[in-house]
Amino acid sequence: MEDLFLYCNFAYHLWRSSPWGVYPILNFGGQAWDWVKFLWNLKASGVDSDKLFLYASVIVDTIWRTRNDQVHNSKSNNILTAIDSISHCYTNYVACLFPPMLHVAPPAWTPPPEDWIKINCDARVGGNSMCIATLARNHSGNILWAVVSRLGFRDPLIGEAAACCLALDSTRFRGHNFVLVENDSEMVINALKDGLSIGAFQVLWILP
Repeated sequence: MEDLFLYCNFAYHLWRSSPWGVYPILNFGGQAWDWVKFLWNLKASGVDSDKLFLYASVIVDTIWRTRNDQVHNSKSNNILTAIDSISHCYTNYVACLFPPMLHVAPPAWTPPPEDWIKINCDARVGGNSMCIATLARNHSGNILWAVVSRLGFRDPLIGEAAACCLALDSTRFRGHNFVLVENDSEMVINALKDGLSIGAFQVLWILP
């Protein structure tokens, strides 16, 4: 078994093709289990053993299938074709089994200018009703107030608009004159982003 999977000319060249540059030494006499332990211990050296073992599995499978083709179908082996096949299979398996981790930066809250307040508002649909909420903070990030209300309908767009209205009502009630209102509904913000002035009450609408 060791000669078939480790030391024959065909197997030797397949192992040498690995991106890690590891291969069994000819005439060393090591057993298959020794080779498995050697590969596993490379993990302590910082090698990605999961990907290494995946590549090794593809090599072993290729050797076995090539051997069967020779024995049962009288097909000759081609080392370069086998290496290309291993590389192709390994790449496909890695894409499925080890998808790249995408770093998603957490949303960052941007403070308003000094003497302004910023209100974040949103709507959440659930069942046959929805909840709208507003959260007001000053330029230092300190929470000034929060207001929550439940509505007896479930249209998300109307809910986002209602959340903006709740933000305005809560602000006007407290006598703040300079306000930034942030909402994640582009349609609602686009309808209001040109600015709204009510006496000394100045409102700017922004998307997060």
